[in-house]
Amino acid sequence: ENPELWMKQAYALAEEAASLYGEVPVAALLVRGDQIVGRGTNERLRSERTASHAEIVALEDYNLRFGRWRCEPGTSLVVTTEPCLMCTGALLWARVDHLYFGCEDPRGAGLLRIQPLISEGVYDHRFCSIHGGVLGEECSAMMRSFFSRMRARKEYESDIHFF
Repeated sequence: ENPELWMKQAYALAEEAASLYGEVPVAALLVRGDQIVGRGTNERLRSERTASHAEIVALEDYNLRFGRWRCEPGTSLVVTTEPCLMCTGALLWARVDHLYFGCEDPRGAGLLRIQPLISEGVYDHRFCSIHGGVLGEECSAMMRSFFSRMRARKEYESDIHFF
């Protein structure tokens, strides 16, 4: 596996979603071996669905492609930003084995907050490995730039303090 290679692809998808659709620039790839088996970007503006985070969209893509709710063993998720609580739960239920993320959520409300519970076995499944900071500086800069532009245009009032 080459998480930096996959992260570069996720980064490009995130930039595209932001520039074309005004979405928060987050993208996720489900990878197994050398194949992308699911992909997603934030689609909350386009879909008007609360749960259309990149990770959920990538899982839905996988579900539709393979007709399964559970990922094959050895499946990894590469995502530009630390997953939120909702997405972390979905990734656990889907049995994703390895998780690679770019930048941390500065609010500290996501995966890293509940990692101790996951490690203690509170949930039925745990990630085999979690790796943060994959192209972390680049991903963080992309988020800061996006929210800086939105603040200047007075958009995303509820998310204005994200980065």
